[in-house]
Amino acid sequence: MKKNAFTLIELSIVLVIIGLIIGGSFKVLKSMRENAKVTNAKNDVQTARNAVLGYAMSASFLPTKTLFESDLSPVKANQHQLMYARDTTFDTTNICASPTTLLSVQVDHRDGTIQTIPNVAFVLVSESANKNMQTAIATTIEVRKPFEKIDDNSTPINRVEPYDDIVDWVTLAQLQKSIGCENHPLRIVNSSLPSTNTASANLYSATIAIDGNYTTPTASSCTFFPSNNFSYNASTYKITNTGLASPGTVIVTCSVTADAKPPISKKFAITVNP
Repeated sequence: MKKNAFTLIELSIVLVIIGLIIGGSFKVLKSMRENAKVTNAKNDVQTARNAVLGYAMSASFLPTKTLFESDLSPVKANQHQLMYARDTTFDTTNICASPTTLLSVQVDHRDGTIQTIPNVAFVLVSESANKNMQTAIATTIEVRKPFEKIDDNSTPINRVEPYDDIVDWVTLAQLQKSIGCENHPLRIVNSSLPSTNTASANLYSATIAIDGNYTTPTASSCTFFPSNNFSYNASTYKITNTGLASPGTVIVTCSVTADAKPPISKKFAITVNP
């Protein structure tokens, strides 16, 4: 009686087919994992972008690198890197008052053309799937061609491999529009100034915050009656005291001019306690 059984050749063919199926499955799974990592990186960058814009809308300044990493970044230090770079003049300069920035982005396209975007307010970069930050921090941030073998950033590692960083940026014009600078009249933000006492020689410091939609540098001044050793620095917008102050009330009148608009002024009182 004839027995039904697989021959060695048939078994070999079946094993080869199974191997191909398993190998193909591994490749599909690997591709799915890589795509998921890239998607997560893009989501992190978008979340960080929204957080920075939200902060700028409420504060009229960009967050510092330290503040971003501690409070705003969706990625913490023990996870993969998310780089935040901004024009540091925004640490002290109101966003609506700035006509230009010192930061730019240079994009290297696949066809070999290079595009330079000037007046960039801030840049966000994720190291993406390969866990290697390949984009360097500089005044001009270079965005390389996808999968170009390169590593411009030696920190924390220098590993030349296909470029896959996710890069996003916001120009100054985009930032000013996002936070509504066109609707901001020129104004002095402070509602009051802190008090002091007679023993606080050279320790008093208060900053006059100026806001508004203007393009040329602001001229500002503050007068004191009586002077009581108080002075104002028009470069830093700070009120300080240069000596012992006598008890009483000092009337402070601050004026601001910008563009061709009429100057505005606001009065404050500094209470000097005994």
